Amino acid sequence: MHYMLETYEVAMKLCGLDPNNDEEFEDSEKVDEILYEKYGIEDTDGFDRLIKDLAKMADVGKSPLTEELYRGFGDGTIWLYKTKS
Repeated sequence: MHYMLETYEVAMKLCGLDPNNDEEFEDSEKVDEILYEKYGIEDTDGFDRLIKDLAKMADVGKSPLTEELYRGFGDGTIWLYKTKS
């Protein structure tokens, strides 16, 4: 296990598991299985690499025209993916 605890907790939430449930928390094989079924990611280490790369691109911004808040991923100059917040 080379991933961080926070990444594991995010993975658990996305997998519909409760990080506060000791039995579910200790079943890393179940987390890996669900990550693969749901997203095609083979293990929590792979998820950790993905989430770290995505976190660098995560952003929140307000449209100057509509004043609506958006969150998504960008390269610092343009949105690559956004959704209303």
